[in-house]
Amino acid sequence: MKNLFKKNTEPKHYRLINSELINYIETQDAVMVNKHQKTAQRIASMDFKNFSKEAKIKDFLGLMKSDYQRFIARIDQTLAGALSEFQSSQDIQNAKEVIADLNRKIKEVENILVVLKAKVDESSERLRSKVEGWLYQKVLVLYFLAGFELIANYSVYQLLGGGVIAAVSISLISAIAIFWWGHLTPKYVVKYGGENPKKKVLLFILFATPVVVLFYLFSQMRISSLIISNPEMAKVFVSNPLTPTLINFFGYLIACYLVHNYRPSKEEINAYKKNKRDLNEIAKFNKERELLIGQKNSQIPELQKKLTEHYNFLLLAQQLEIDVKNRYEGCFEEFKGELYLRTNSKCAVLFSGNQQHDLLPLELNYQTIDKTQFEL
Repeated sequence: MKNLFKKNTEPKHYRLINSELINYIETQDAVMVNKHQKTAQRIASMDFKNFSKEAKIKDFLGLMKSDYQRFIARIDQTLAGALSEFQSSQDIQNAKEVIADLNRKIKEVENILVVLKAKVDESSERLRSKVEGWLYQKVLVLYFLAGFELIANYSVYQLLGGGVIAAVSISLISAIAIFWWGHLTPKYVVKYGGENPKKKVLLFILFATPVVVLFYLFSQMRISSLIISNPEMAKVFVSNPLTPTLINFFGYLIACYLVHNYRPSKEEINAYKKNKRDLNEIAKFNKERELLIGQKNSQIPELQKKLTEHYNFLLLAQQLEIDVKNRYEGCFEEFKGELYLRTNSKCAVLFSGNQQHDLLPLELNYQTIDKTQFEL
């Protein structure tokens, strides 16, 4: 995100401007005090006995106020000009809008994250462990059993001198019997067996019978082929096909056991997939949130620097206005003292004894500064 502030200009140090204005105020204040002492001398020559009872000293102070009001105007003009040299209110406003927009986007992302995280409860962790344990552990065991069956049978039939197609076909059928039929058997035994143990056993026997028959036939074919090709082996070779049948059937039993005890239900797998999508969404929105926060943080220091500089200028203006106000009141006291001295206190009828009532107030611009406008 581009920087919204000008980079080719530097602010004048506010202390230099402070010195310039203080020098101006001090010089002109001395002139004003002298000027209005002369004003007091002119007023002192008037006949106070003929003044109306409504006459007040403030009626004679319009020029004094306008003189010191020009000091206030000079402060305002000087500082406004200095501010415009290194920053514009539009720049600051644009940066504030950018940060406000980033805050809005961050809030939107956080609201989405709250909803997504609410869906990911404690049970989802157990579900993830169960499904991933099945997919990345138990299924691999099944693949190993099926692969071992395929390779072992293929090697045996090749050794016996069978054709490649026959060896491959028989090996694939054996592997499928282990992997695919080992998946189907527990599914339908549970589905149709219900809570009846006897019914489950009968269903398992029903499903296992084709596998036993298949493995028995394959074992018988192996032994027959070996004896035919090597008759002398009949005397030393165990011709009973039951042993290799049981060995292969044991692989089928392992497959059924793993599927029955560890395979998640379809609902659990769907819930896992949904949970995984939610986690991916959470990760995506977390990344988006971090990116937005990074963009915001890159803008804040520069904007805060500009706001602080702006605020310091306003504080300077506030202090200078207070100084002018004090000098204005001091000039009034010098004026009042000169008038009392010249009239031998006959002018007292014009004064109320309260400076706030006697002196026309200056119109100040910087006495109320909202600091919160310059904080992020």
